[in-house]
Amino acid sequence: MTTFNIKTPPRPSYSEVKTKFILATLDSLMDEGIDGCSVRKISEKAGTAVGLINYHFGTLNDLLAATYLHLAYRLMDKAIEKSHSTNLPRQRLSVFIHETFSDSVMQRKILRAWVVFWGMIDRAPQIKQAHDSSNQAFRVFLEQSFSELDQTQSVKPTPRLAAIGLTAIIDGLWLEWCLSSEIFSADEAVKLCEQWVDACG
Repeated sequence: MTTFNIKTPPRPSYSEVKTKFILATLDSLMDEGIDGCSVRKISEKAGTAVGLINYHFGTLNDLLAATYLHLAYRLMDKAIEKSHSTNLPRQRLSVFIHETFSDSVMQRKILRAWVVFWGMIDRAPQIKQAHDSSNQAFRVFLEQSFSELDQTQSVKPTPRLAAIGLTAIIDGLWLEWCLSSEIFSADEAVKLCEQWVDACG
């Protein structure tokens, strides 16, 4: 088992009641996209009174930000955990990439939720903060992984820029696949990411 340690921001924790609202919000967004982004529909999913969302979260945007973090960390932590199966830096990145395009991630309903979140970043500072926090954790893992690669060629991006580039590629592929899944397969997405890693390593 690898001794690779990742220092990422602490994960938020929620009460059982708040978690219930977060899961209901995620279900609503995955089922209906932006149309599911309402207090009424989320409350219906949770089977609770509308006023309880404001009581527990303050605003709908605060609930959406908590849901963003829940989804981001759930996907990322699973990929990081699987990558710990190897001590080899290049193989670790490969395992991570394969997991980010696994069947459990490449579902239109999950990517539909991402589209809703990304569309709200400019008008909801809570969601932007959630995005920035989770993306930082994502980049910390990737930057540390890139820093362990054997960079034998003279012209290479720094580990930080390599991590930013791979993050952008993954996000872009997720978005493009959500808009038109017929353009490329998950295997092709993995190959594109692998080629980027090889070019940086």
